[in-house]
Amino acid sequence: MSASKPRLSQSGFSLVELLVALVFTAILTTGMLRIFASSVSGFYTQQESLGLQRASRFALNLVEEEIIQAGYLFPPRNLSGELSVGSPTVQPPVLVQQTDYQPVWSDPNGTTVILDKVDELQFVQDLNLEVEGTLTADAAPGASQATVAIPSGRSTLDKYLTGSSDHPLVMVMLDSQINQVDMVRVKSIDSKGVADFDPNSSGLDAFGNERGGGFFSGIFNNLHKSGAPCTFIAPLQVVRYAVVPRALDPADPKHLIPCLVRQTAPLVKASIFAPLKDQTAPAQDATWTEQILAEGVSGLKVDISLDGGKTFLRYNADGTLKAGMDTWANVYTGLDTAIKAALPGASVLASHTSKGLSDPLDPMWTNYLPVTFRLDVETRTRLARAEYAANQATPTPAFRTRTVTMMISPKNYALGSML
Repeated sequence: MSASKPRLSQSGFSLVELLVALVFTAILTTGMLRIFASSVSGFYTQQESLGLQRASRFALNLVEEEIIQAGYLFPPRNLSGELSVGSPTVQPPVLVQQTDYQPVWSDPNGTTVILDKVDELQFVQDLNLEVEGTLTADAAPGASQATVAIPSGRSTLDKYLTGSSDHPLVMVMLDSQINQVDMVRVKSIDSKGVADFDPNSSGLDAFGNERGGGFFSGIFNNLHKSGAPCTFIAPLQVVRYAVVPRALDPADPKHLIPCLVRQTAPLVKASIFAPLKDQTAPAQDATWTEQILAEGVSGLKVDISLDGGKTFLRYNADGTLKAGMDTWANVYTGLDTAIKAALPGASVLASHTSKGLSDPLDPMWTNYLPVTFRLDVETRTRLARAEYAANQATPTPAFRTRTVTMMISPKNYALGSML
């Protein structure tokens, strides 16, 4: 009788089992990778959207602070000699129109996008340069010079000192009584801080104003002790907001990004501020300045209302531009009609508005009517993503845009509306 051999136990997986497990693992891994990729893509798109929103809001906050000051004049005065009236070819107190160029957006990879036309906004005001100084020596009445210590902002003063001689920089002494404020025209400030006042106090300037009259003089009328504070104002400047392409990387001048800019220049009679529109470089000259407020701005719409935002002049309710409201000549005609109709009948101020934009006695019609600006700022992502495509079935890389809207009422307008 022979002894039976013990059966050997089998261990491990068969080839079929391994293949099945591998297939299931691959399916699970693929799903997890897709979820991860979708999460990462969602994170980036959300961050870009938030970045667009922040950029638009930040730009509008800066613009709001400036436009609230539109029409600021120190001291308040009539500009009948400075502002010509009766023609859309001269600088008005407020100008809104569409630019005659289309901004371009060019990337380092050679891709160039031509954007839609944008709007621009201009207004006239005295610019408070927010640069303060102190006298380092006593200055007696009749003094035509003063030595000033300027801790910071000297480059700003130098820029405005090179502007039009008809509107020299004005130094305002802050130690005087309100009825004895010294406001002197500054001709130059040397490296030691010696300010020479404008000695030309006779005759007429380019605007027909008496140089020796008015509010700005060429000498101190009061005593100012050492340590007296002062500030500076650039009178009668044109402030312009528009979108222009700028090369922000000096090492790559062909990479142009549309930017929302703030430009200023001295008021010039019988003309309108129209800086060069070179889309490859900021073609500036010595008479105007430029400040970039926001990058990646792909659109700017500006509208104006004379009834607190109930009705607007240029755009329809659906956001489309009304016929003819692209040029200032047509906007001028429409605005003139709106001004004449704003205060009809026997209103106390009807005599001011009945002449519309052609009132030679007071060209600052904004003094008598409430003005509200509406600004729509559109920003765009720098890169096109398939996630932004309108048709996700066959996604084509596209850009995402965000638009922020703000209503702004300048506090210096409608000053005479209570008369």
